[in-house]
Amino acid sequence: MKVAVAITCAALLAGCASQGPPLVAQCHPSKTNARPGPALVGQQYGMQHSELPLNSVQFDSHATAGLVAVQGLYAQRTVTDTVEVSARFVSCLDAPGAIRVRTSFLKENQAPAEPTSAWRTVHLQPRATSQYQEMSTSRGVANYLIEIARD
Repeated sequence: MKVAVAITCAALLAGCASQGPPLVAQCHPSKTNARPGPALVGQQYGMQHSELPLNSVQFDSHATAGLVAVQGLYAQRTVTDTVEVSARFVSCLDAPGAIRVRTSFLKENQAPAEPTSAWRTVHLQPRATSQYQEMSTSRGVANYLIEIARD
């Protein structure tokens, strides 16, 4: 019995170990100030950033990414055709802590489907799991992006 509990705990905490660089946007100056193309075509301006994968979690810093591991990320349509997203986190802390989490719901063309949700505090107990859940209010949602910041 003790061996099974130890294996389960080790599997949960394995998510806290670094497995490549955490998902944190990297910004860099634009190489050109030119804006080619028609006026109605979206152009890149000023600072550029690394690609942000859709339907994923984005951390505000590498330090924040070291606080919590994302054990599961889930999305589903509701009976009213809105979208519900949820994430299960594993705390990598040895003491209680907290993070702030919010969600952007996006249309198929990646434009906002609705305003970004309010920041919500998720409390983290040492080496334990926590849940976050958010629901869209619109039906035109095709993708989402969850952001995590330090509390």
